[in-house]
Amino acid sequence: MKEKRLSKKLGIAALIVNICVVLATVFVEIVLYNIVSYKDYIVLEYLPIKYIIFAEIILVVLVIIPFVIKWGKKSAIASIVMSAVLTVALVVVGILGVVYNGEIKDKISTTEKTLDKIVENSQLATDEYGVYVLKDDGAEKLSDVADYNVGYCLKYASDDTTTVVNSIESELGKVIKKQKIDDPSHLADALLNGQVKAIILNQSLIDTIKSAGDDDNNGKLDGTYAKFDSKIKCIYSITVKNALAAMSDPGNVTKRCFNVYISGIDTEGNVTVKSRSDVNIIMSVNPLTHRILLISTPRDCYVPLSISNGVKDKLTHAGIYGIDVSMKTLEMLYDINFDYYVRMNFTGFVDIIDALGGVDVQSDYDFSTHGYSYHQGLNENLSGIEALWFARERHAFADGDHQRGRDQMKVIEAVIKKCQSTALLNNYDKILSNVSKSFQTNMNKDSIKSLVKFQLNTAPSWKVTTYSITGRGASEFTYSVPSKRAYVMYPDESTIDAAKKMLSQNKNNKKVKEVTEKVE
Repeated sequence: MKEKRLSKKLGIAALIVNICVVLATVFVEIVLYNIVSYKDYIVLEYLPIKYIIFAEIILVVLVIIPFVIKWGKKSAIASIVMSAVLTVALVVVGILGVVYNGEIKDKISTTEKTLDKIVENSQLATDEYGVYVLKDDGAEKLSDVADYNVGYCLKYASDDTTTVVNSIESELGKVIKKQKIDDPSHLADALLNGQVKAIILNQSLIDTIKSAGDDDNNGKLDGTYAKFDSKIKCIYSITVKNALAAMSDPGNVTKRCFNVYISGIDTEGNVTVKSRSDVNIIMSVNPLTHRILLISTPRDCYVPLSISNGVKDKLTHAGIYGIDVSMKTLEMLYDINFDYYVRMNFTGFVDIIDALGGVDVQSDYDFSTHGYSYHQGLNENLSGIEALWFARERHAFADGDHQRGRDQMKVIEAVIKKCQSTALLNNYDKILSNVSKSFQTNMNKDSIKSLVKFQLNTAPSWKVTTYSITGRGASEFTYSVPSKRAYVMYPDESTIDAAKKMLSQNKNNKKVKEVTEKVE
């Protein structure tokens, strides 16, 4: 009789404790719902559904187990102990959920604001203009050149240049003596030979002018303007901001192959400033096959620009006219369409690598540059500045710019590998916040979030294939500086064809057949 009464009491106690488990589970469910339902379930845009489903399954199993244990003295005691432990555990989980609820919401709110900043920053293109005089000229400020004959060139952006001229005249309160000159190199000549005493110049053209010169009939340039920047000084600067043309985001980034144009510009500071594009890489991403194809096109590749009516120019010069010209020029060259672009300068490159905590990069050679040394094989945990000089060096290699292109892709491959870390993806809000002003992209925030969720859900191991276009060097006239020759690279058409084939294979969900590069 006593054992029966004891068993009955134990059974009742077990039932009561089991009910406590149910109540604790309901508490956890309420906390979970409160988190998930924040701002019309925005949490689900960041947290993979599988995590929610997994949590729900665990909760259901934990609730059911104590109830299915067979009745009896030992089983009742086991049920009571198990239920008591579960109740405490669930209450603790619920309390932690309440405590961290605010933190989770703050984290999501911060991420949303960061993504909005990235989108806003990516809608702007900036041109920086300066008023330049010779280095030994006594002028130090704009008012000093009020009576100077000022040269200017409308070739790159006539509307912006006119805006700058009007702004200068407004600042001076008078109409200046102006001389329109048709070519950047002629503009430089006019200042150097005294034809004009000052010039209005888009600052991005300085390096373009420096690279121009006359051919000495041996295929080498005479370096006429190589030291042009050391002969002039800027006494006044003005910034012109323009909205970039809107590009629609086709979406479905986890359901189809898409192409990204990666542009690296040769400046520091504000990433919105237009400049030459020294890095020109096509990144073809196929989430269905987990394959990424990187195609590098050298900066000096001699091709028609999308705006030049068939006249050829160095690919790098396309960046001066805007990101859209660079993209359309490469689309013409490879018969493809770009869905997105990512544009960054030196500062952005360093910021992104540092935000990732450094990257491990493979090097084909031992070499040193700018005080940094690299060895053949894996170079571990390169900082942003170390990775930058690794990617910029070309003089140390017999293959020059071709090797630089390959090294740039090695760094991108290292970044892709680093970004596959789940721990890193879980903290991508902090990373985005740190680099929100370091790059521009037309990918909207929904697509960015979709890619992060895709990586967290499937954890694919991406297979990266790289390829570089090669060719032969020459000196030719260009669309941007038609009066002087510049070093260019005639692309090897066989490597262009090979790249087209690889892009087609990746797009059509086929294994990309790696090609042995032909290097001349």
